[in-house]
Amino acid sequence: MRINRISLLTMLCLAMVIGDWTPAAAQKDLNGAPLFLNVNAIRWDMKKLNGEGQFTTQFSWMLTGTGAEQTELFYYPQDEWHSQMLYQIFNPVCLDDNGCIDQLGQKKIIPTPFVSNGKNDFSWERRRYRPPYVTVDGVPLYQEYRWQTDPDLPADIVATWEDIMPFWGIRTRVEVYAYSNPNHDNYAIWKATYKFTGETKREIENPGPEDFFPSQNIRLWWPLSFSFGPTKSGEYDVLGSFSFEGEDDLDSWFAGPSVLAAANSRNNLKIAYYWDDKKTGITPYPNGSSDDTGDPDRTNGHLLSPQIPGFSLLYAPTSHDNPVDDVEQPYSMPHGSIVKDLWGRRDFGLRDTYIGNDSRGKFPLDAVTEGFSPVPEKGPMRFITVGPYELTLDWENNRQDSITVVYAVGVGSISWEKADSIGKAWFSGQISDADKNAYMLTGRDSLFKSMDRALWTFNRGFDIPDPPPPPDLDVISDADQVRVHWSYPSDSYFKDPDTGVDDWEAWCVYRKKGAAYVNDPEDNSSGERWVKIYETTDRGQTEYIDRDIIRGVSYYYAVTARDDGSQNTDGLIPGQTLESSRYTNRSGLPAISFQAGLATTDRVRVVPNPATVNAGGLGFPGNESRILFTCLPYQCKLTIFTETGDRIAAIDHFGTDQEVWDQRTDSNQYIVSGIYVLAVTEAVDVAGKTLPDQFVKFIVVR
Repeated sequence: MRINRISLLTMLCLAMVIGDWTPAAAQKDLNGAPLFLNVNAIRWDMKKLNGEGQFTTQFSWMLTGTGAEQTELFYYPQDEWHSQMLYQIFNPVCLDDNGCIDQLGQKKIIPTPFVSNGKNDFSWERRRYRPPYVTVDGVPLYQEYRWQTDPDLPADIVATWEDIMPFWGIRTRVEVYAYSNPNHDNYAIWKATYKFTGETKREIENPGPEDFFPSQNIRLWWPLSFSFGPTKSGEYDVLGSFSFEGEDDLDSWFAGPSVLAAANSRNNLKIAYYWDDKKTGITPYPNGSSDDTGDPDRTNGHLLSPQIPGFSLLYAPTSHDNPVDDVEQPYSMPHGSIVKDLWGRRDFGLRDTYIGNDSRGKFPLDAVTEGFSPVPEKGPMRFITVGPYELTLDWENNRQDSITVVYAVGVGSISWEKADSIGKAWFSGQISDADKNAYMLTGRDSLFKSMDRALWTFNRGFDIPDPPPPPDLDVISDADQVRVHWSYPSDSYFKDPDTGVDDWEAWCVYRKKGAAYVNDPEDNSSGERWVKIYETTDRGQTEYIDRDIIRGVSYYYAVTARDDGSQNTDGLIPGQTLESSRYTNRSGLPAISFQAGLATTDRVRVVPNPATVNAGGLGFPGNESRILFTCLPYQCKLTIFTETGDRIAAIDHFGTDQEVWDQRTDSNQYIVSGIYVLAVTEAVDVAGKTLPDQFVKFIVVR
């Protein structure tokens, strides 16, 4: 039997390498490199170092150390200031009282604490197109893409990984699909497969027969929690600091009939969600209210945290051998908390809390409404629990049962404009606290719409109409203007990825003035947002010169592509034109225009003159060798000659009226003391007018 089992284990390992579960060996990354889902309004960073269960189970609200407010890894919308959604992913496997028998022959029911620790076996990121390359003033804001591109991918990105959970002998495979289609840009689809392999070590750890569970049957429930807390900007504005673990957030659930589901599929959605509730003991607002639900801005009332993140079950099998969707699932949607439950309890009843088999019930509402707590609990967790399922591990018959469950994860919200008008109306006393809060919670409608669209996408095999990809972007600060240039790396980008038909229609240029993020305090509550400033249907027009600017002010840019809708015949809106994501290639550094060089060459000066080094200290502080050529024209060639006419250095000057020289020749040697001549030639002004040459003598003493 031992020989037989070893051969079966070998077969299992081979199946993991070459079977459906893993990509080709060339794509396998055993280091668990970060995965970045950033093709739409959501940015979701999967970093295993921030999780105790690797990617499948992450704890990422670790508000400690330098830059603690940046530790959250889920952002929506990703271009707003501190838009992090405080979150964790938690998968506490729950077995029945029979538990499981591990590789040591010991019976196991629950770990202490109840955490599904994991080991990442590999990760894999695929995109339909590589991320766009963005450069600002010569500074690249990108790294060469190290993962795989696949033009036939059904989504814009599919992030895949497999983790082993040694305590349970279970291998998880997760695939996350995300889309840039503007009708589908605020959710991702999470497809998870849980396979009873009996593994306790990864392939690279060279497992032996003693590292696998023995043959057995188990019965389990699988609770999954995406624990969110709306944005960090709001709590910082209200409290003056960043809190820890969603201290004023509530979680609940609601249900509704699908509008888009096919007649033969799941047609009712149960959705878990979170929202920003009021915090006790805060300083009252100028209107006298202490209700900070939605985190109204303290200067004008704009609601900074109207987001309502959540998730929903899209599919659960009837059993391991019957893939028909069990529309009676989920089994429960229980409530728990990080502090009171996950880290605060060690009793066996914790398992029943995660299943929903305790006094809180299977489908409780929020903790305050249900009376579990008088105020929001620190670290709220809402689970969607599926099961029970029976899985078999049978070495003799080469059987390792699995189940696959699919969820949608996304964010709903009232619009920015509504958050502004409602918040300001409340701030000025025109509406009550209750009115404000009721308006904000209508954001559940958009969350439901997103979850319903995710169900529609899943029912289509993850494939929906696609907009064109965003172009590469190059932004250059110039004299009294900013030049924005964009391009595709290949003409294939103009073709619809599904049909191969060229359906490109237009380029669109967007701009944000002031700070890089919307609602950034540096904008002084000005309400500056991204606006479209240019559009062209000329494919060859790939540059825009922005002259409607203020010198010294920071500007950020993004360029999108739009199709003509001719290939989008089976979308939510047939024939709808689709535009690439504005979030994907926005410039992350400011472009700042400057004063143009002069329209004359008769005022060129060399400063200091004479230039002295260690002979009186008349050079620039901190850089005694620096020489400044001033009052230069907009564009020219600067050539430095010795007194005898030997050329020693040349500089192509562009833009400002100044150029720095460090007294080094083109061969990187410092010059010696002497008389030199600066020749200013090939000069033009900002309008392109040719200017006369000029020659200036200067003295260097070293």
